[in-house]
Amino acid sequence: MKQALAFAFLIFIFVVNGEIYDNSISLFADDTPKNTNITCFCTGEENCDVNSPTCRITHSDQVCYEVWSKYPGEETIHVTAGCMYNDFLITQILCHNNQSDRYIICCTDKDRCNDRDAYANDVRKQFALLNKRKSNKLPVLLILCIVIGCSFPIACLAMLVFIRLKRKRTNSSSCDIKTNEYTFKQRLMKYLHHQSKSSSSVNEAPDIFEEVSEGSNRCGYPLLAPVHFAKQITLDEKIGIGGYGCVYRGKWHDEVIAVKIFSSSDEPSWVREVYIYETLGLNHENILRYIAADNIDVSNRIERWIATEYHENGSVYDYLTDHTITVPTMIKMMFSIASGLCHLHRPIDAARGKVALAHRDLKTKNILVKKDLTCCIADLGLAVKEKRPNRNTEEKSTVIDIIANHRAGTIRYMSPEILNKTLNDQSFESYKAADIYALGLVFWEILRRCQTTADVNDADPYQLPYENVLPNNPSFEQMHGIVYIKKLRPPSSTRWANNSTLCYIFDCCQELWLEDPACRPSSYRIQKQLREQSQSIEVNSLNTHIESQIEGAHTI
Repeated sequence: MKQALAFAFLIFIFVVNGEIYDNSISLFADDTPKNTNITCFCTGEENCDVNSPTCRITHSDQVCYEVWSKYPGEETIHVTAGCMYNDFLITQILCHNNQSDRYIICCTDKDRCNDRDAYANDVRKQFALLNKRKSNKLPVLLILCIVIGCSFPIACLAMLVFIRLKRKRTNSSSCDIKTNEYTFKQRLMKYLHHQSKSSSSVNEAPDIFEEVSEGSNRCGYPLLAPVHFAKQITLDEKIGIGGYGCVYRGKWHDEVIAVKIFSSSDEPSWVREVYIYETLGLNHENILRYIAADNIDVSNRIERWIATEYHENGSVYDYLTDHTITVPTMIKMMFSIASGLCHLHRPIDAARGKVALAHRDLKTKNILVKKDLTCCIADLGLAVKEKRPNRNTEEKSTVIDIIANHRAGTIRYMSPEILNKTLNDQSFESYKAADIYALGLVFWEILRRCQTTADVNDADPYQLPYENVLPNNPSFEQMHGIVYIKKLRPPSSTRWANNSTLCYIFDCCQELWLEDPACRPSSYRIQKQLREQSQSIEVNSLNTHIESQIEGAHTI
């Protein structure tokens, strides 16, 4: 009964939303043919083909899109175009989400169908028609909402009472069944609510979210109700900036959190990262803890937020720049990073399991340092999940859930096979092996800042990989020349020769960045080796302590 009520509510909102936006320029509204395997016009490096400003869609749920955005106080029109690789419902919503400061078209009728002039006649006419239809239909929809709202108040009240009583008697196993259901509802309702509201308060959102927030701590669900929390957050200092937007330290009640704010033109990246956090089972101590995502209206534009746990030590890059570490701390940091990567790479087949993921942008700036100096992996916006073949479909089998792009990630950390464009995109192991190469560079950065003894600070100055032979922002071609043509790798340090642990870690790094991806060890094997190394250090430390006590007793 509860599922039926929620589903009916979702369908009603979706129908109302469709009535309002049924003349948006998109393949869902004007019956344009839904072609697959076509080329789309593309802007931006991350999602475009290497040799041309295009990308390709190969599935019936995928579309070409073009967005025109106008920022407050600016006359310039910003144009973004590319391929949209989202679920069917999410694509529906994004393609019908035209606003006063942002217009979008979606199409699949021909190659480069999204390559349009921002002021083309058909675009202007369609938006004029859209505004006219919206104004004509709103009174009818208002009457419909009033009639429905007055017809069933008693039934709805009884239903809510029944739902609350039933939920209190639900045992912990029912949380497993609800997780995916509420993730879907939460994601869909979030879009529909923000799309349909005008000047109404966020607190007027449907009461369906109360169930999600109240049950969150029991089921490992986000701690914040997605349409309520942004209004309760106070943003403080800006602590980071990147191509996606910026990161702020903020406060939610008494908890300090980090808030990642995406630029208005980067909506697909926000959708992707929220999808990964909310649906793919990433609850692990060495993966950054996700709290919630939300949209918020700011100065006639929509900001898209992702809230996560805050770590005052910052990234591994920040920490190593200002601090040196001892051998036990080095092993602790490396083991925690390997554990987080192993959790991403490994699928778990269970009721609340997870699919295998590859990070694709592993680097010291995307790994955070906790208070106890263990680490957690963050920034999963470029991650891809393994797509296992479905024997019941005739579609061509693919190994990841988006179109392969060999140039995703940070150039300095790209593996030889990515730089040489020989990565096997038909094997998910290839994406994992590229992560392992980047992990070797991260370990080398940590190794340089490790002291050989706890008493003497003889650590090397902090250095990025290949900083001795490349400029600050190397090009793809420069990186290809150093890593693949000259086959250079980060160098050793003479001081490591006198410490067996440091020598061992450098040998491990050399194994991680081997040119042949098939020869690199798995994240599980790396985790196992570091655990054994940590145990060995603990045993040696204990033996040294015992020997010192014995020598002291003999002296007495």
